[in-house]
Order: sequence, then C-alpha cells, then structure tokens
Amino acid sequence: MFTLSGAGSRPPVWPLAAPYTRADVVVYGGGLAGCAAAWKAAVAAPGRTVALVVPYPEREYGGLATVGGQNFWDVRYWSRDGRLVQGGSFAHWFDAVGPFYRPDDLAAQIAADLGRLPNLKTYWAMDITAVRKDGRGRLKEMSLRGLERDAGGTVVWGEERLVLAAAVFIDASEDGRLSRLGRAGITVGRQDWPEEFLAADFVHFKDRAGGPDDDYVPVLRPRQQASTLMFKVRGVRPGQYGDMVFRRERGTWGAYGGREVYINDPVVTGFNDEYGPRGFALKPLNAVQDGQGSPEWWVNALLIFNVDGRANGRDLRSDTCPRDMAPGALDTDTAWQRAREMLVNPDFIQALRRFDGFHNAELVLDEEGRPVTGGMLYLRETVHTVVDPRLAGPGTEDGNYALTTTATHLAGPGPADGHDLGNYVNRIGLGFYWQDINAYHFEDLKGEDGRYRWPVTPFLRPDYPHTAPGPEGWPRNPVYIPFNTLFSRPVPNLLIPGYAAGISSLAWAELRVLPNQCVLGDAAGVAAAYAVEMGRDPGTFTAADVAAVRDILVQRFGARVEK
Repeated sequence: MFTLSGAGSRPPVWPLAAPYTRADVVVYGGGLAGCAAAWKAAVAAPGRTVALVVPYPEREYGGLATVGGQNFWDVRYWSRDGRLVQGGSFAHWFDAVGPFYRPDDLAAQIAADLGRLPNLKTYWAMDITAVRKDGRGRLKEMSLRGLERDAGGTVVWGEERLVLAAAVFIDASEDGRLSRLGRAGITVGRQDWPEEFLAADFVHFKDRAGGPDDDYVPVLRPRQQASTLMFKVRGVRPGQYGDMVFRRERGTWGAYGGREVYINDPVVTGFNDEYGPRGFALKPLNAVQDGQGSPEWWVNALLIFNVDGRANGRDLRSDTCPRDMAPGALDTDTAWQRAREMLVNPDFIQALRRFDGFHNAELVLDEEGRPVTGGMLYLRETVHTVVDPRLAGPGTEDGNYALTTTATHLAGPGPADGHDLGNYVNRIGLGFYWQDINAYHFEDLKGEDGRYRWPVTPFLRPDYPHTAPGPEGWPRNPVYIPFNTLFSRPVPNLLIPGYAAGISSLAWAELRVLPNQCVLGDAAGVAAAYAVEMGRDPGTFTAADVAAVRDILVQRFGARVEK
C-alpha cells in the first residue's frame, strides 16, 4: 500500500518503469548521522548490502557539516573528567580534521572511510516520492527520483527514477521525510511544550461549525527553531577583543561571541528592528576559517524565522507537502533563496561589520557575483517521533518520548542517580551539550523591556532557568541515550537517528549538535546490521538484543556508554 502524508492536488504515482533494486539496509540521509549509520552497518555486516541515499544535489558526504558550511563541531567537554563523551565515528572524524576544519577535508575523510566498503553503495542526488508498506506496517520499498539545481540554484526534480527495497530502513535525515511519509508517528517542532509557553504558536481560524461570524477557533501550528544559512566572508582579523573570542586549533582560527554588540550596538539593533519582522535577524556569531591559512571564513550569524523544514519547493501542491504549515511559513528552498538575497542587502554587511574582528569583512562572491553560501539551510529542528501518536500534543515532553526533557536536563553523574537512570539498561551512547535554542519567533529575541537578549532558552522556558551555555550551565551531566530513541512503534523495521528521533523538543535542543548525531547514527547502523543478521525487526529487540548491539558499539567501534 502507498503511504503519503499531506493534502496536495497531485495523486501519488508509483513509477511503473523505474529500475528496481534491493539492499539489506537502506540509509536515508547524507549528513553525519547517515554517513555514520551507513559506515557502521556496512562494517558490522560485511556480507550484507547497504544503500545510502543522499537527498541533495551535491555529490559530497556530510550534509550540513560539509555542503552546508557548518565547519566546526559544537562540543562540550564534561567538567568531571575533561573529556568529550561521544566516541565512535565522531571521535574518528574529530581526530582527523580537528575542531575547526575545511569542509572539503571532512567530506574527503568520510569519502575515504565509506569508499573502502565494497558492500556499500551510494545513490547520489535522489529523494523519496512515495513509500510502500506491508500489512504489518513495515516499510517495503521507497520510490526515488533524481535531484538537480535549476539556473537559480533551487533544487528541483530530475528525470532519474529508482525503486529501492530493503529489510531495514534508517531515517537519518534532517527533515524526517522517511519517518513522515512512513507514518512513524511524529510531532512538529515544539508541539510537546507545556501549553502556557505556546501562546505565540496558536493561530485562530474561523469556526466552520456554524458559529457566529466573529467566532474563531485556536489551532496550534507549532514553530520549529529558527534556521540559519552559512555564508563566506573574507577580511576577518583575529585578535584579542572584549566581545569576541578568537581561538586557534591545529593552525585554524575560530571565533565566537558578539553578545554585547548584538544587544547594544545601534546598527545591529537597527538592522534587527527593521528586518526581524520580515523574518531575518543577526545573532551573536560563530565563525571558522576555511582551513589553515585561508583568507575565507564560514559564518553562522543569520537567523531565518518561520521555516518549515519538512517542506521544499519541489513538493508544493503535491501530496508530500505538509498540510499543517504555520501561516506564512517558508519552504526550505524559498528560505534559502531569500536568505541569499538578504546577504547582498547593504544593510546586512554594515551590521555584520560591527562585530569585533569583522570590521573589514566582505562577502565572498562566486563567478556570477552571488554570495558563496552553504548548499542547504542549517535546520535546527523539524519533527520528533512519539511513543504513542494518540497522546501527541502540548504538555507531553516528559511522557511521550523515549528521551525526555527532564531526563536530559537532570541527567545524573552515573547509573545510580539522575532522571536518566531508567535509560541505563538499554543505553546505546551518551549525549551532551547545552539546551541551546536559537529562538522560534523574532519576538523571542527581545525582553519585556524591549531590549535584545541572548541566550533565549531561559526566557522561553523559565521553568528551566539555568540553561545558558557556560561552565555552570545546565545540563550538568551527559545523558544516557536509550535504544528506543531510535525506533517507531508503528513501523518496526525503521530506525531513526536523524532529526525525527524519539526525543522531546527541548531535549533535542541539546541532542541536535553534530557530535550527538554521530552517536545516534552509529547506534542505528549497528542495530540495523544486527537486525538483518538475526532476521529480526529492530522494533522487536529485547534487552538482550540491545546489550549485544551495545557490546558491538563499544568493542568494535569505540563508543562511550559509561559516564
């Protein structure tokens, strides 16, 4: 049977003449979670075939971390032992390229790692148009179609077609497309937050039940975290400044800061006052040199509001386009184009130059005079898989997700205490960072006094007031990640290490960073290999099966599962 989610005008069409191929494991997603999953699945089950589907036009592994220009690892060392808690693929890639890196170098490293595996095949520049399931809810096949860029750079459908079947599927994507089309049971953005913090996300629609003309019904259209588009500049001058930290690692410079300029500089606040209501704002920035000695830097500074990461331009008016987008929400292609237009706005570069070390910054332009940017948006949040779809909604962040808000925020120092102690028996890795939210609405950036504020997490969630990044910021300890974070009850042969993992929205604010995504990807890859070798669906695993997966992760791949 077909399964599609949406309300478009074009019916699903299964390609009757498309080539058909089968693998034991199919991994959907070319980012780090997908690359880690494919790598570990292929190594753990060398006699089985693994297919990796890369759903963007560039023929380069790594997704956001390479094609997207996000060339630094968001890491947090645990104060108790001074170590990083993530092992496996992350530790390997981190050691290979360092904390600040040239995206091409990381892409080359991943290509070398995956290229050694004869049982792994990559399907470049293809995306899902439909899926088929059996009567038990298991995924059977996915219909794929090629991708390309048009003259303006927008991703559009190509002509290539393929039907890909497998025993086990892995959704390691940022948009959660496989989970959504496969009806894994998901919520959107911060839909699970307590209702008292969601007032800005309610939209009032006219009552169609025959009420008075002025009778409107509130409907929740939950926002996803603001997105970003990475872009390149030159003219950065590292140095010692009061409001910007420059640090050199392995010969490559990185920078972060700018909070005081963001809050108090009249040019920056003027820019945000002008363009914030239009959906764009400058935030305190992160930036990294494009490799040792390069005059060019990748910059993370431009927030883009009301982007629906589930939607893209090629799906508009089709049944794969989500039907519950917030009013005025942008699909990812439109947002990408508009952000590129904002970068060449003279007001933008003037505001960027107010930050220390960036006073002489200039945009790097391509041969056609357009800004050099990431090939995709930096999406921070899209969807989350729930335990029980019938219970989805506000106030469920601590009851309807495998990894809850409280478990991450109040994780303990070991297996004997903390709100994550229940995860210990089925743990498959550790996750650690701050609960770092980059706003949902432009209005989140301002306090009641009208002044800008940063970070915003303690203001958006006053019930968690100590979340500001820093040595004393919460969470204090890494969290045990349970295996059931990776699976969907309605789809027993689907593993989900991508953005759609079974993690509450506020917990995802910690788990969303690249090192944690590698941990999830490693676990999904090993679990998929174990499943096909045992002839089992991951959704049927017992505690003994999870223990076997964990042993493989630790003994063969260097995962860290103990605090």
